[in-house]
Amino acid sequence: MHSIPSHDALIASIGQSFTFSTPQGREIEARLVAAPTGTPMDDDYVCYAATFELPAGIQLPQDVYRIAASDGAAWDLLATPTRPSADGKANLTVVVHCLRG
Repeated sequence: MHSIPSHDALIASIGQSFTFSTPQGREIEARLVAAPTGTPMDDDYVCYAATFELPAGIQLPQDVYRIAASDGAAWDLLATPTRPSADGKANLTVVVHCLRG
């Protein structure tokens, strides 16, 4: 398990499904719909995000989720509800802000 997914890995995974595991053990399939670059606090940092679209009718609160890719990579990340998709599906977004590697 890597502690955080790289921005390149997220960009390459747009459109793919990921499994969100809740602290209560529930599993939900979500689709990665965006991985935009963010604004880092200075040149020593990188900032990017990952927005996941949930299935119709599913909403999840802000929480730390185990997010697993289809290749088995998994991360424990804080995800926050953000603006719904145009068709009304709920989205969760993870923001990564860390030192350049």
